[in-house]
Amino acid sequence: MNEFRTIVQPLENQQGLIDHSHPVVMLGSCFSDNVGQRLCDGLFDCIVNPCGTLYNPASIANAVLDLLYDRDYTIDDLFQHEGVWHSFSHHSRFSDTDPDRVLESINESADRARKALSSASAIIVTFGTAYLFRLRENHRVVANCHKMPATMFSREMLPGDKITGLWRKMVKEITARYPGMKVVFTVSPIRHLANGAHGNQISKSTLLLGVDALAREMPESVVYFPAYEIMMDDLRDYRFYTADMTHPSDVAVDYIYDVFRRSFMTDDTRDLEQQCLKLSRRLKHRHISATTEAVDGFEAGTQAMISELVAAHPELHHVLHQ
Repeated sequence: MNEFRTIVQPLENQQGLIDHSHPVVMLGSCFSDNVGQRLCDGLFDCIVNPCGTLYNPASIANAVLDLLYDRDYTIDDLFQHEGVWHSFSHHSRFSDTDPDRVLESINESADRARKALSSASAIIVTFGTAYLFRLRENHRVVANCHKMPATMFSREMLPGDKITGLWRKMVKEITARYPGMKVVFTVSPIRHLANGAHGNQISKSTLLLGVDALAREMPESVVYFPAYEIMMDDLRDYRFYTADMTHPSDVAVDYIYDVFRRSFMTDDTRDLEQQCLKLSRRLKHRHISATTEAVDGFEAGTQAMISELVAAHPELHHVLHQ
């Protein structure tokens, strides 16, 4: 009988890259947030987008360089607009009316990412678009325009060979600092239709070409995970999108994540993940109209579950007590 779909199989020979004993650092588009949240729910030690959501390869590379070279941000790295302080290198979730709070948040987030990188098994990079914006006054690439006037910026698309060249240097920087670390690339399945349907396809194709060249040149360090292909060729139906018809639905992300976990986790890690998910649900549970006795019993059960899991898997202690 014919199979009326194209099933994208899990990667081979990568199982064991992700487990509960080593941190994972994720940077890139909001698809990183989607997958990262599922890893966090499974109680993996996961740092997700320490600079906030980033989309283009150049901005993500700049963020990695800041982490590798221990750059601390100062007031000179911020700008103020309509009473709010922003960083052109960070997402607006760091913005605030108090510049000290902005800097504290930015630098604390970077410190957590650096500590994780020192013992991480992988850094996962998700490219969203090949288009980038530069400040006209100094040609600096910005990670976020923060709704500033469009006249302040110029727009361009990075060619595939420049993406490859830039990230060839980045992979060498990362693996020189952290030997044995894998750099896992994905291309986000989220559609960037501000550039039109054709522009989106050209952008995604450019990203795919750039990453493919890296994977072929540096197979010992680079892995490509086909999130984009799973969405486009396997799911391939608008029912797997949210109402805006650009973002994958939760069902689609769950499906892609299942291929991800079967690609990078052993059977034992996936079994432990399921136990951790049960605990995560208890930790997120909100008591509504419950008696004190019932709440106390639930909390005692949760603490017993934590103790049992940590006793059997000491590597979970850090995640559960941070």
